[in-house]
Amino acid sequence: MRDADLLILKLLQEDCSLSLEAISARVNMSITSCHRRIKALEARGVIKGRRVTLDPEKLGFQVTGIFLIKLGQDVFDVDRRLAKILERESAVVASYLVAGEFDFVLIAKFRTAAEYTDYIYSFLETYADIRIQSYTSQLVVRTLRETAALPL
Repeated sequence: MRDADLLILKLLQEDCSLSLEAISARVNMSITSCHRRIKALEARGVIKGRRVTLDPEKLGFQVTGIFLIKLGQDVFDVDRRLAKILERESAVVASYLVAGEFDFVLIAKFRTAAEYTDYIYSFLETYADIRIQSYTSQLVVRTLRETAALPL
């Protein structure tokens, strides 16, 4: 990937609302060339979409929970079944299949500690479609850093 493409991507990560004119000026490129590069990055799937970064606390999401799941039995399609469940679970903002002591990590956002507690109480019922041997949850006390930006 060219340096100009990386710079364009970095600028879009920082502020996806930048105009084409502003981006092209900052990468020292014509608007047409800049537009062509952005379209090529989109066509290749490097740019998957554009998003606004919201402040969770200002929108009332005061609680972040981390859930660690250990499976009872490894099943070949368990990740697809979990993904299907997660389509209905709007509280879960990230999920990972991991190697190590646990098999999955889920990150969820809640407005209150009561919502978090309710989620824990219904956890095994919610995820009944996958064989969970054990799970644990952790409450985030303070977020030190949270970003979706890649280190370009």
